[in-house]
Amino acid sequence: MYAMAGSFIPFARTKAERESKQDPRLSIEERYATRDDYLNKIRKAAQDLVRSRYLLESDVPKVVERASQQWEHLAGNTK
Repeated sequence: MYAMAGSFIPFARTKAERESKQDPRLSIEERYATRDDYLNKIRKAAQDLVRSRYLLESDVPKVVERASQQWEHLAGNTK
């Protein structure tokens, strides 16, 4: 539902792309070593939210799946 509630500016895929656009934010390739690294960080953050009672345990796989779809859409074959 967040896609209908606002917008976001995606990170550049690569450092070169980031520098060419003069974007001060780190690129995807600079932030995450691999797709699995990214998904592990998402999973950990979701599990932290479960422990804090902001998210249900049953929602964690859905969150990770959505993140996986976002990776494919935004990063593609970056790593």
